[in-house]
Amino acid sequence: MEKSIKKIIKYVLGKINMDSEEARAMIFATGKAESGFRALEQMGGPAVGFFQVEPATIQDVWDNYVFYRPEIKTDLYALGFDDNDMKHSVMSNIALQVAFARLQYRRFKDPLPAADDKQAQAAYWKKFYNTELGRGTIEHFLEANK
Repeated sequence: MEKSIKKIIKYVLGKINMDSEEARAMIFATGKAESGFRALEQMGGPAVGFFQVEPATIQDVWDNYVFYRPEIKTDLYALGFDDNDMKHSVMSNIALQVAFARLQYRRFKDPLPAADDKQAQAAYWKKFYNTELGRGTIEHFLEANK
């Protein structure tokens, strides 16, 4: 399963022109921390997909980032995005899950951590993905990514 997920990540990041070794490593590690690639819906919460992106985050990324970048909008439509049913569109499509996870990180100026630096990835994830309001911890990220 992990080998297939890594193939999907590489494919999608290439399709949206955001591929790098650092991006592939960060997105894969995010999926390991968020769901272990075992859940498409958050238990007791609104997040969807292996990367547990919240519908409000999908909407925010769309409205405040993608809207101003027509080439990304075109790429997302090509991957199957339906802006009339964003939550279902992302939940049911691994490629879109990858894309929205990457877009969430892309919104910030800080460069992605090195592909082999799990400690830096954990801190980056906590700051920009899980956020200070999230229940996830750096320790959880590191444990999930052993």
